[in-house]
Amino acid sequence: MSLKKIMLGAASATLIIGSAQAATTSFTVNGELVSKAQQEQLIKATTARGQARTPQLENQVRYLLTRDKLLLQEAKKQKIASRDDVRRMIDNATKNILMSTVINDWVAKNPVKDDDVKALFESEKKRWGDTEVSVRHILVKDEKTARQILKDVRNGGDFDKLAREKSIDTPQNRALGGLIEWNSPNMFDKEFAASFKNLKPGQIAKNPVKTHLGWHIVKLEGKRPAQRYSNYEAEAPLLRQLLTQQRVQTYVDNLIKSAKIEDVADGKKSKK
Repeated sequence: MSLKKIMLGAASATLIIGSAQAATTSFTVNGELVSKAQQEQLIKATTARGQARTPQLENQVRYLLTRDKLLLQEAKKQKIASRDDVRRMIDNATKNILMSTVINDWVAKNPVKDDDVKALFESEKKRWGDTEVSVRHILVKDEKTARQILKDVRNGGDFDKLAREKSIDTPQNRALGGLIEWNSPNMFDKEFAASFKNLKPGQIAKNPVKTHLGWHIVKLEGKRPAQRYSNYEAEAPLLRQLLTQQRVQTYVDNLIKSAKIEDVADGKKSKK
């Protein structure tokens, strides 16, 4: 027999032995059983997420189940489950599991239809419109301040810098120098959208504009054909989720409407 064949044979034997050693077997932890089935169930859940089954995974599963068993044993020794705070947490967890299961079962029996998703897509596409804009703004409380900042900008002031220093919009918007990235004009207040309707990219509105938020100095940064709602497949998952959430809310509202709810005062029931 050649040296090469001997080496290959030895390698094969090593693989077989290694595989046998790594295969799951039932074991006990302080006398309590951890079954092969429990290990296989956890391995199956892990590999379903894309992780390959390896000896390392099998050993990790064994470690995790051993850890869990020991911690539960310690909890039992310390009578953790009898504590009031723990009982409340267990009760809340149980309620959440039951409520989630009710909703998940209802969703499974009442799935959103593809036609409904497509109809919502077309409706949202129409509402969004065929144009998107990128604008900057500086938001202040009063017209006098707005006109002074507009004057500073027209005299060469840095719009980005002034927005960071003077705007009362959100910290996130201020940090972006007042930039509102690509959005539909239809999503803005009518007054705000009208202020940049006839502007070319780079131009600043002649006058401050008032909305329910305050006074704005507005600059049009860019304009382009609408990118959103141009691809049904890209938008469908989010729209399906939105429809599902809306229908779940309707389901819950209907449960509330059909329920018999009564106020209780001084130990007596009175109909609401």
